[in-house]
Amino acid sequence: MNIVPPWRLNMTGFVSQHFRPNFPTGPRNIPVHINKDSTPLDFFSIFWDDTVWELLVNETNRQAAHVKTTKPNNYVAKNWTEVTLNEMKAFFGCRITIESLVHKDRYEQYWKTKDNLLTATPGFPKIMSQDRFLAIWSMLHCVNEEDPTVDKMDKIYKSRPIFNYLIDNFQHHFVPDCELSLDEGMIPTKNSLSIKQYIKDKPIKWGLKTFLLTDSKHGYIMNAEVYTGKRADALTVDNLGITGNLVVRMTQDFQNQNYILFMDRFYTSVELAEYLLNKGIGMCGTAMTNRKEFPKFLKRTNKQMHRGDCEIVYNGNVSALVWMDKRPIYFVSSVYVDAPFTSVPRYDAKEHRRVPVPCPVVVKAYNQFMGGTDKNDQMTRLQKCRRHYKWPRRLIMKFFMWAAYNAYVIQGYYKSHMQSAHRNFTFHFFLEKLCHQLVGVVRNMTQKGRRRSDTDQEIRLGDVGQHVCERAEHATTNNRCVVCTEKYRRAKLSCPNTLDKDLPTKSRTVYWCTYCKMFLCIGKPGANCWHDWHSKVMYWR
Repeated sequence: MNIVPPWRLNMTGFVSQHFRPNFPTGPRNIPVHINKDSTPLDFFSIFWDDTVWELLVNETNRQAAHVKTTKPNNYVAKNWTEVTLNEMKAFFGCRITIESLVHKDRYEQYWKTKDNLLTATPGFPKIMSQDRFLAIWSMLHCVNEEDPTVDKMDKIYKSRPIFNYLIDNFQHHFVPDCELSLDEGMIPTKNSLSIKQYIKDKPIKWGLKTFLLTDSKHGYIMNAEVYTGKRADALTVDNLGITGNLVVRMTQDFQNQNYILFMDRFYTSVELAEYLLNKGIGMCGTAMTNRKEFPKFLKRTNKQMHRGDCEIVYNGNVSALVWMDKRPIYFVSSVYVDAPFTSVPRYDAKEHRRVPVPCPVVVKAYNQFMGGTDKNDQMTRLQKCRRHYKWPRRLIMKFFMWAAYNAYVIQGYYKSHMQSAHRNFTFHFFLEKLCHQLVGVVRNMTQKGRRRSDTDQEIRLGDVGQHVCERAEHATTNNRCVVCTEKYRRAKLSCPNTLDKDLPTKSRTVYWCTYCKMFLCIGKPGANCWHDWHSKVMYWR
């Protein structure tokens, strides 16, 4: 092997480094009322507190008022009633259940209760109506777009307030273990937007790319960045390139604290390893052989090495190595440089069993600690994208899942998720309980098909002169006559096997009684629903 200075075969100039935080790790600054008996909602509220809920409530109501002013014929805006704090929590309980717990192809299937014995979800109609759910979903906002101080050059400004608030809380309430992992995740979307990415090797290939810095042990998010294209402040450190500067930004709050950063070859470079080492951060990652400063003489082919073979060169406190598994794998590391070799189990086709294969500690440590980001991305995954699913709302849903998973990790420090003689308390169970607690006491106030009281009957048949027929300003082509609908319902109950075409027609109308607030047909004698409604006790006959 032809060595090119300053790379050496021996550890000349190497100084042993100790990478281990000198302070306790785990939860910190946790409210005093949190204990092992606290509910998932209590742990979730550590990060997503009333400040976030009130922001969502205020800005959603503000957005509805703005749309009503600019688009007075908008169906949702003109029928809008202000959302409350409890209703917003119930909405998120339903929304996350749809997103992660119960998946159906279309929204209306969650509210469909008839002829659907095996797949019915009767809980959703009891919480809120489908129209109310979709109305809140369409108006959901967390930023005042009319505020001149809002930086609209930021491509995710519509969800930026929640993002910044959560990242600050994530770091304020947790101290990670020594090992950190950095990798990218994907938020699925196929909307037409400039920041959408395609990554062929990811399970989710189309979407918004996020860079996540997580605790390697649990997958707790310590820092994150949503890729929004080339940044003006991307190159703050010379010679590190765009990806190197990204790593510097993500790890800035962890400098000189004896952390070790694990990452894949997309980020790794010799210059970055040296820079981070000077900042008190060890680095370990796979490497590309065509990167600048990587020793090209280390490049090998499958025929030049056998499984378990390893070659290492040193440049001060940074090492570069190639290790042979099924193919040559390259690493750059500033940690475990002086560690003795260990072994990993690999399947041997000749012996038909797993056998120990020698490998450097760098390789074993990388395999052990690199998976934190992938674990988080898998746990907080969102379902496949719907075409009408606007991407700012998808980001808000992803942020919610991040907060929920971090809360789940915090809970594990107070009460173990794996207990003997009990079923493991998984993140799925945590999310299920959280959604039920968010719904709380909120119930749907819409009373469909209710039996009308005597008071209703007195209003309907009395107060002569108060009942005025006119075309409703907010009428649409979907308003059905209340008399025709009742005739259809009773006929369907008495003859359930009758085809719809043979049942009374549920007529649509734009006319209503201004006193009764009911839509009614205006027809010929004998088929005049207006007359029947105001003159008959049993108006459906």
